[in-house]
Amino acid sequence: MAPNSMREVFEIPRYPKPRSLRQTWLKDVGYDEAPQYIERMGLLELEDFLEVAADRLDYVKIVTTQILFSPHDWLKRKVAAYQRFQVEPYLDHSFFMQAYMRGVVESAIEAGRALGFRVIEFMNTTDEVSAAQWKAWRKLALDLDMRIIQEHHPLYHWDRSLAPRASSADEILRGAAPALEDGAFMVMIDHEEFDLQGENTAREIGKVIDTLGLENLVFEATSPKEGPPLYWRDNLAKYFELFGENANVANVMPSQAMYVEHLRSPFTREKRE
Repeated sequence: MAPNSMREVFEIPRYPKPRSLRQTWLKDVGYDEAPQYIERMGLLELEDFLEVAADRLDYVKIVTTQILFSPHDWLKRKVAAYQRFQVEPYLDHSFFMQAYMRGVVESAIEAGRALGFRVIEFMNTTDEVSAAQWKAWRKLALDLDMRIIQEHHPLYHWDRSLAPRASSADEILRGAAPALEDGAFMVMIDHEEFDLQGENTAREIGKVIDTLGLENLVFEATSPKEGPPLYWRDNLAKYFELFGENANVANVMPSQAMYVEHLRSPFTREKRE
C-alpha cells in the first residue's frame, strides 16, 4: 500500500504523549506584556495554533499578568482549550510571588484551581518562608488535585539585595528535595542559572541530572524580552549539545515551537544509508 501522508513518506518519527523526555513547554503571553512581545495568543489564534503544534507541546505557562487581568470566563476557555489538545497549562512562579507579596497565597491557589489549572509552579526562596509554611502550601495544592513543579532560581530573584551567583549542584538538590518529597513531579532550572554557571554548566547540572534523572528536569530558555534576539536558540542548542536531544525545555514562544524539534535533531541532514 502506498504511503498516505508526508510523515510516512519522509519517515518522520513520532514521540507520542504522554512522554517523560523530549518535552517542550510553551509560554503564552496572551495579549499582555507589550511592548516586549509582538506575539499574541487569543482564543481564535490558539485553536488554529494547537491544531498544528499540539503534538509537539506538553505544558504551557500562562503568564501572570494574563491570569490577573483577563476575563475569568475567557481564561477558563483558554485553559480548557489547551487541555483538550493534551497541553497542560500551569501557574508559574511569578503567580506565587504576586500572591505572597499580597498575603493571599492560599486563596490564589484555590482561585487558580477554579479556573481549571491542574498544575502550579513554586520556587526556591530564602529562609524568609519557613519549611512548615512551604509544606502547608504544597499540601493545599495537592489536596486540590493539583500537581507541583519546583523551579530553581538564583536566590537574588527572591531577594534583590543578594548578589547573583551560581548555585552548586548540592544547593540545587537541597532546595528541590522538600518539594520532591511532597510529590513535585518536575524540577525546572531557570535560564539565569545556566548563565551564571558558565563553563561549570556540564559539571554542576550534570550532577543534578545524575541524581534526579533527566526525565525529572526541564531547562528554561531565555524569553525574548530578557535577552538578545535568538538567545533562546543559543540556550536550547546548548542544552541539547550538553544533555542530549531528549532534554525537556521550557519557556518556548509560539513562534519558536515548531523549530524546537529541528534544534533537537535536524531533519534537513542527509539521510544515512
